Amino acid sequence: MYNWFEQMRQTQPVWLDEESNCWHVFRYDDVNTAITDYQRFSSERRMQREAMATAGSPNKTPFTGRSIIAMDPPQHRQYRNLVTSAFTPRAIDKLRGRVTQITQELLDKVVANGSMDFADDIAYPLPTIVIAEMLGVPVSDRPLFQSWADGLLRRQLNDAEVFRPVEEQRNNPELQRLTRVFEEMSDYFERMLEERKREPRDDMMSALLQAEVDGQHLSMEDTISFCTLLLLAGHVTTTNLLSQAIRCFDEHPDTLTQLKKEPELMPSAIEEVLRYASPVWRLVRTTKEAVTLSGITIPQDATIFTWLSSANRDPQQFTEPERFDITRTPNKHVAFGHGIHFCIGAPLSRMEASVALPMILKQLPNMRVDRSGSQLFEGRFLFGFKHLPITFDAHAQTA
Repeated sequence: MYNWFEQMRQTQPVWLDEESNCWHVFRYDDVNTAITDYQRFSSERRMQREAMATAGSPNKTPFTGRSIIAMDPPQHRQYRNLVTSAFTPRAIDKLRGRVTQITQELLDKVVANGSMDFADDIAYPLPTIVIAEMLGVPVSDRPLFQSWADGLLRRQLNDAEVFRPVEEQRNNPELQRLTRVFEEMSDYFERMLEERKREPRDDMMSALLQAEVDGQHLSMEDTISFCTLLLLAGHVTTTNLLSQAIRCFDEHPDTLTQLKKEPELMPSAIEEVLRYASPVWRLVRTTKEAVTLSGITIPQDATIFTWLSSANRDPQQFTEPERFDITRTPNKHVAFGHGIHFCIGAPLSRMEASVALPMILKQLPNMRVDRSGSQLFEGRFLFGFKHLPITFDAHAQTA
């Protein structure tokens, strides 16, 4: 992909894919403009919502609910503010001790083995447990959450299928499968939310049921959509960040030596992982009017894919962008987006990585990735590992 990004930045920085009739943007400045300028580039996704409702039961899929990632101001601000308090620096710092505890518990299960699948044993369960506890859903349902993430994020429709007219999608089997996954999630959260109505707790689900926008409580559909987004987005980014960090450190062993000598470089190393191996490939926007990027005019109502991963390797923004440099400064990557849609969970993801990675590097000496067994998942928006087998020097559990 990165070779393609380089070619497109140089030759077709703004490209129309005629099969899907979608536009693709590759340069840093253009990507940053598209994800920041909400007055000209909308985040709403009416066509996808209609397609999902057409393929399934319109009253049962969370796509019928409103999601903050597919809203424009002023509604976006109102809905985002409902959960902002859970992701403030102070709130995130309070979770640091729990993240440390979970990480240690996960490491204790594997340190004596000398090998593990890092994706399955650390990268996935750590953030999933954290966000599940924040939401108030049973951590024991973790396998269910993973199956949903696999179903929704790892095998997506291609662009031409997603953006076909709604009437052409009624009998699309892949769209129907995705809709069934959404319906499963909807049924699950509806049951959980009904329990919270009867017995409120100190968790995010209960808080959402009490929240109001313009003096009105959220509909059940909107609340379900919120919970779905928080559950998936709350773990997927960190899962990918942790796995990519281990992969990057393995491919650049000098960075491990550097981090051992200067552990204070870990925050900078995390930012470089985010730039170099961005967990999110791309975001979607729709033009509200005709716009010009890199000399190319894109018409109104066009669908645009903004390639964050390409922007983060743009030599016009980053010196030697193909070099993994944990001391890079400045490092104004867009891995978490930018502007009003900057990832609300970014502080949580950074904190989880800053806690877990030093513990992992310390307690798994001589760690090596088994590249022959590594397997990337097939997501069209996300970049991460389905399997990341590693070996290390086995030892007894930490007392």
